[in-house]
Amino acid sequence: MPLIRLIPVLLLSLLLPSCEEGGDDLPFLASCDLEDQNRFVHDVLLDRYLWYREVEPVISYADFDSPQQLLDFLKYDEKDRFSYITNASEFQNLFNAGQYLGYGFSYLTQADDTVWVRFVYTDSPAGRAGLERGDEILAINGQTVADIISANAWSDIFGPAQQNYPLDLEIRKPGSSATVLNLFKTTVNINTVLHASVRPQGINQMGYLVFKSFLGTSNAELESVFSQFKAASVNRLILDLRYNSGGSVSVARNLASYIYQDETYPVFVSLEHNDKNPFYDTSYSLIAQFHSLDLDQVIILTTGETCSASEMLINGLDPFLDVKIVGSTTCGKPVGMNTFYFCDNALLPVTFAGFNSLGEGDYFDGLPADCAAGDDIDFAFGDENEPMLKEALFVNANDECQVIRKPTLKSISENRAAFQSDSLQGLIGAI
Repeated sequence: MPLIRLIPVLLLSLLLPSCEEGGDDLPFLASCDLEDQNRFVHDVLLDRYLWYREVEPVISYADFDSPQQLLDFLKYDEKDRFSYITNASEFQNLFNAGQYLGYGFSYLTQADDTVWVRFVYTDSPAGRAGLERGDEILAINGQTVADIISANAWSDIFGPAQQNYPLDLEIRKPGSSATVLNLFKTTVNINTVLHASVRPQGINQMGYLVFKSFLGTSNAELESVFSQFKAASVNRLILDLRYNSGGSVSVARNLASYIYQDETYPVFVSLEHNDKNPFYDTSYSLIAQFHSLDLDQVIILTTGETCSASEMLINGLDPFLDVKIVGSTTCGKPVGMNTFYFCDNALLPVTFAGFNSLGEGDYFDGLPADCAAGDDIDFAFGDENEPMLKEALFVNANDECQVIRKPTLKSISENRAAFQSDSLQGLIGAI
C-alpha cells in the first residue's frame, strides 16, 4: 500500500494542511505482516530521521514483536525522547478535529498521595458534570486513591478505549462534602483556550490567556480571543503555556502574529532536515492578523510540560520583542516530526530541527525561567493570587522578579520526568 506523507507543520506531531501520495523517494510497504511493518519503520528512519547516522543499518526484523519495540530500539536515546507510533485514526481525530475518546479532565498526584484536578475540558463528560480545577479526587470506581496508588493501578483504573465506559468519580470540592459524579467515556471536544480574561493594570489593559495545545481547531478559538482583546484595547499580555505540550507550527506562527506585527513579515521559524533531505527545509514567516495586538513585551508562563511548539513560540518571538519567562524550565524539544502512515498506524520520528530568525535553537536543556514560580491548583485560572499569575503581574508592574531564583538541575529533571513526551496522551494532557 502507498505511504501518505504529510508536510512538516508540527513540533510534537504533524497536522495535515495537505497531503500527497508517497513517491519513489519513500519506503514501500509490501504488506501489513509484522516483519514488513518493522522493515518500513527501519527504512523511514534510515532516510528521514534527523539522527539517521545513529540508526543500526542492519537488523533482523523478526527479532521485534512490534514496530514500537523496533522504534524504541533504533532511536537515538541521547536526544530522542519524542519519536513514537500511534493509532492513525486517533492521531487524525486529535489534530484535525480536536477530539479524543475520554472523560475530559487532567489530574495531579501530590507527594502526600492526594489527587487533584488540574483542568477540565468544557465539552466533555467531566465538564458537563461540573468537575473543576482544584477539586480533590477521593476514589475511582469504588477504589480509594490510596488503594490505587498502592497497587500502581492508574494505567487500568479509567478503563478501556470503549464508548460509554462508566466511571464513578468520588470528589470533594473546596469547603464541601464528598460527592460522586457518574461519568461515561465519550468523545471529548478539546477547547485549547482554557481561560481568557482582561484586567486593568494601571493605565494598561492586561490580557491573560491560558492556552493548552496548538491544534487545527485552535485558530478559530484564537481569532475569537484576540478579537475580544483588541476590542478591549489590550496592550499587555500574559500567555500561560504551563500545560501546553505542543502542536502545529502553523498555529504557533498564527499566535505569534497576533502578538507581534512587522510589515516586513520576518521569518518566525526555519525547519531544517538531515543532509539527505535538504529539499524539505522550509521557513514560516509571520503573517498579517486583523486582531494583532502588536506588543513590545509578552510574559509567558512555563513548566516542564511546556514543550515543542510552545518552546518554538518563545524562541521564535525572542528576536522581535521582550519575552519574559515566569515559572520553571521548559521540557527541551527544539525538534519536530513528520508523520508516516502505515497499516492502521502513524509513525512520528524526529525529522527536523527548528531555529528562529537569528539561527538560535538546540535548546535540549529547555528554556530557563527568568522568574521562578510554581503551579498551584488551589487557585482557579485568572485568580490574581495564583502564584504563577501573581509573579507575572509583579514582573509586569516592576520589571523584575519578586524573588530571583533560577531552577536547579534537579528541579529541571523532575519537571521532565512528569511529562510523557512520546505519545498522543502527552499532548492531550488529560484522560
